[in-house]
Amino acid sequence: MKLRSVTIALGLIATFPFAASSAGIAGAGRAFDHVVALKDGRNIALRCGGKGHFTVLLETGDGGRRAHMAKLFAALAERYRVCDYDRRNMGRSSAAPLPREAADLAADLSDALSAAHVRGPYILFGTSMGGLLVRSYAAMHPVAGFVTSNQPGTSGEWGRHAHPLETPAQRAQDDAWASGDNNEHIDVNDVSRTIDAAGPPTVPHIVMISSERYQCAAAGTCGPTYRAFVAASREAALGGTEGRFRTIDGNHDLYVTNLQDVVRAIDQVAAAASTGQRKSALRP
Repeated sequence: MKLRSVTIALGLIATFPFAASSAGIAGAGRAFDHVVALKDGRNIALRCGGKGHFTVLLETGDGGRRAHMAKLFAALAERYRVCDYDRRNMGRSSAAPLPREAADLAADLSDALSAAHVRGPYILFGTSMGGLLVRSYAAMHPVAGFVTSNQPGTSGEWGRHAHPLETPAQRAQDDAWASGDNNEHIDVNDVSRTIDAAGPPTVPHIVMISSERYQCAAAGTCGPTYRAFVAASREAALGGTEGRFRTIDGNHDLYVTNLQDVVRAIDQVAAAASTGQRKSALRP
């Protein structure tokens, strides 16, 4: 399925100067863009700015870099502490063994935040593959809520709804992608098992997808395949009691073409987490 390998549009630039080490990082309110040097040799390029009760963490899609979310970063920094980073093997972060699995991906982010003294409560936003990583991080670490945009679904979600519609060749292509034949060699099957093992999320969350006319044009996800994508996304959103599903008339990179829709969804999750109203605050 082409949707699973769509990468984020390039061209956005970072807004903070780069520094070579994590020395002097102050996580409470100061803007910084550093490589956080962890004791075991891992180096994570981490950028934070803004201030607020919540810290919003941004996850790019497969092959993406933190600079790609510069406009979303700037919009959110007006009312939240917001951080983005390069996963290892990308951007200014150090190399990592392949394939990449859920536990080490989550540990990189968690350890970098801890070393940089960036505190929660955390709200996560992830686009495309990053949406799956957000879901797996939320399965392993305490978060206040999350928003995903065009996340492709776990291996199980996609398989249940799409595989019956696919040819053997298409299923083989999907299986290869999930096994690590993607831009960052992420083991999607392992990420999926982490999500499935945790059960439905108990925090407010919104799963957003693009409408068919945009998905069809960008990723060849049309007709029955798009309906399978909708069904898998609904399953991800509505498996528990705290989620909402939302279709947006915009292209695959909603955080670019529909910036305010993404900010609004994050605001709604933050409001739900703050007030304890949970799903009732996640109005359409």
